[in-house]
Amino acid sequence: MNSIVDKINNSSWADWSLDKFEIDYERVLITVSEDIEGNLTICCKDYIGFSFIGHWDESVIEEINVETYGSLIDESLQVVKSLYGESPLPGGGVKKIDDSWYQVNIKLIDGNIIKIACKSLEVVEH
Repeated sequence: MNSIVDKINNSSWADWSLDKFEIDYERVLITVSEDIEGNLTICCKDYIGFSFIGHWDESVIEEINVETYGSLIDESLQVVKSLYGESPLPGGGVKKIDDSWYQVNIKLIDGNIIKIACKSLEVVEH
């Protein structure tokens, strides 16, 4: 997993654009593109929360980074515990409250930040 996190954190995201944001029961898919590099999709598997508040008129990316701690992870775990108790049964049969979590932060050039809290990540180039 560290190689994926390092790849995301050490890449230059200037001139990349947010193309698509898809959500289903198990994952959040973020497709981004750049004229020279092409397209890639960041797959956030077994997510426990996401936020994108105040989107208006921007899709150009300033930065993407991944953290092992973050405010959305904390908030998501608090809500899960308040809804399902301190030791909830495994979510989707795979998520456990004490798992390691990642927070993906996609900052747009207008300052807005998309955040996704998830159990694991995958990057697919196409």
